[in-house]
Amino acid sequence: MNIWFKYKKGEPVEISFKGKNVNALKKQIKTELKNQLGKFDINQITLRAPGKHENLCAEILIDEGFATSYNEPVVVETENYQEMKTFRIQCYDNEGVPLNKFERFTMCDEDFSKFLKRVEARGLENIDDNNEEPEIITSLEGIQANKYYRISASYLTAVKNGVAWTKVEDTALEDETTLAVKNFVSEKLKSPAKNFPNRVMHDDVGNPIMEWDGIFLCRSKVFLCESKHKITKEKLDMLVERLKDFPEKLKVTKDVEFKQLSNMKCIGVACATLFPIELRQKSVNELGLIIAYPGGGRYCVDLPSNVDECQHCQFPTYIGVDNIVRQYPASMLSEHLDFINDLRKRCPNCISADDMETDDLT
Repeated sequence: MNIWFKYKKGEPVEISFKGKNVNALKKQIKTELKNQLGKFDINQITLRAPGKHENLCAEILIDEGFATSYNEPVVVETENYQEMKTFRIQCYDNEGVPLNKFERFTMCDEDFSKFLKRVEARGLENIDDNNEEPEIITSLEGIQANKYYRISASYLTAVKNGVAWTKVEDTALEDETTLAVKNFVSEKLKSPAKNFPNRVMHDDVGNPIMEWDGIFLCRSKVFLCESKHKITKEKLDMLVERLKDFPEKLKVTKDVEFKQLSNMKCIGVACATLFPIELRQKSVNELGLIIAYPGGGRYCVDLPSNVDECQHCQFPTYIGVDNIVRQYPASMLSEHLDFINDLRKRCPNCISADDMETDDLT
């Protein structure tokens, strides 16, 4: 039997139908209009009798009566179709720097718009577009399947600039605190402290396995410095774990410079611009760390008992005591006399009468 149908504003089309029901008719119509309907699933195609609002059920039988009951072609309609495209977008690290890898996405146009909004992007740029002003693609229509794209977003530039400035601040903090501790240790141990030429340890294939913000040597000791803007208990715990792991890393590294540290005693140094007093005490008294923190326009340094001035010195020495003694006359130190004298007895080299600029405490 011959059946007429019409899709959208196209011309009516007549087919010779040999099936039994509406579903079979839809399949034949899809084949006949493969350019227009090829991308649709059969369930997205509906048939409607002319002048009627109800869709024809898929199981309705089609016979000669059906073919002759309408004066106009059967109306063919399709549900809203959202084309899907698969393509790849360049990945970025936490600092906004593009990585040499791409992530695969499959999206419809609505997904694409939501994606751009979520990453605060103006659009995507084709990775092969080398024009001075590359085209910004803002809808899925402009995306080519299986092509490679990068994100065009002003915030990425802002992230890079912010990270760059943060790195400058971090480097300044690392250098200042390491220098303060190095000078203080050198003075206390009465021996020159030397910067270690490398901060990053590598394995046998060149991958970094451990990095420090500063490393210096004094006598037979290696000082491993960690600098933070704010110190927390968690960060101190991580520092201690890294110190414990340091000898094991020395066993596997292929860096000749680091191998020379294998027989040295390692001492951890925690530096911060925000260093709560309770964590300072914990660091020195319980964890055996050297600490550095701002005070009086410079960095104060506190030493634990394992950093000795002389071989027999096992008594804790703190820069805070030196500051008290040096900044105030003996008349103001009466309440500290017992402590200071006891300290001098235990380690005569820690604080001398010359340091106090008075003989009143002898």
